[in-house]
Amino acid sequence: MRIGIDAREAWRPEPRGIGLYVRHLMREFGALATNDEFVLYHQLQLPAGGITIPANMRARHTDMPGGRVHSWERLQMPWRLRRDGLDVYHGTYNTLPPRWPLWRGPAMVVSLHDLIVTYWPDDLQDPFVRYARAVTPRVVRDAAIILTVSEWSRRDIVERTGCDPAKVRLSLNGLHPEVLRGATPGAGDAARARFAEGRPYLFAIGASLERKNTGRLLEAWALARQRRPDLPHLLVVSGLGKSVDRFRERAAKAGVLEHVRFLPYLSQQELIGVYAGAALTVYPSLIEGWGLPVGESLALGTPVLTSNTSAMPEAGGEFARYFDPHQVESMANGIVEAIEKYVPTFAPQRDAAIARARTFTWERTALGVLAAYRDAAALQRGS
Repeated sequence: MRIGIDAREAWRPEPRGIGLYVRHLMREFGALATNDEFVLYHQLQLPAGGITIPANMRARHTDMPGGRVHSWERLQMPWRLRRDGLDVYHGTYNTLPPRWPLWRGPAMVVSLHDLIVTYWPDDLQDPFVRYARAVTPRVVRDAAIILTVSEWSRRDIVERTGCDPAKVRLSLNGLHPEVLRGATPGAGDAARARFAEGRPYLFAIGASLERKNTGRLLEAWALARQRRPDLPHLLVVSGLGKSVDRFRERAAKAGVLEHVRFLPYLSQQELIGVYAGAALTVYPSLIEGWGLPVGESLALGTPVLTSNTSAMPEAGGEFARYFDPHQVESMANGIVEAIEKYVPTFAPQRDAAIARARTFTWERTALGVLAAYRDAAALQRGS
């Protein structure tokens, strides 16, 4: 088959989320689908060697003005898909190009990682959020197969869109191969030395989106430290980008600025070391389609305290501990109880937690996605 993939996010210099999702699929497809041809559509240009492209793939740089109205997907991609003679197109970013009335185009598969942006009451000023809200009904209708990352998200898609449950398939995300291999000896000690002067710390991956709940976590950290001033000295937060000053102010207002370290973007190896060196990972998001940091932390043998909402319990299973992320009191209680009871007793279940987390491989994910491509193409031929 000839398969087109929306690879825009994979071409970012510091890819996150969907960009890493595409890069992992690229690597696995390079080994698993050598008889298929892949066309990777992207808008950005990276320096030579900035991204590894397997032999069965070719990158197709294409761009056009009108980013705020999404002209790339709305206007250019329908023509590209026709010109390139694709059998299947995979929309990896929750969206798909529209079908032209007189030409159906290739079979379409979409990864709806979740529907959160279509109803969560934040970031309505973001052009992509407005675009996703407008086109999701069309995307759900046009997709032969919808891939999503958790049972919670699958149910949410079916309930909110009314689509046929049979077209929505569970496609769990994998963990980075370096995470699955585990931290190198001494990586945790090195992270403590570099980021915490050798002292214990709790680790939380923060984000500027309000639903990521970083601000409320800082308030909960302040309350927990009032109750237990001997808690590990630092809460290390990463990923706030240009919003870091806003969260510094929030930490200062809560009275814990001296007990918080805000880190920049971390490489994969740096992130693994920080996970491995933490006494506890705290993931306070209000709502997630999956909850990747939960699985990453457990795969590296570090206990996790996370939210009891949406898909986080699927990610953590019996090995994580949970709080109500809407309540500062619940979060603070969870932190104190985790340090007093959960962390000290985690060792006997550590190996089992690691084993479960390491079942989330990208090879398994890629095999399921390839099966979806073949089934979507067969459905198109038979219709």
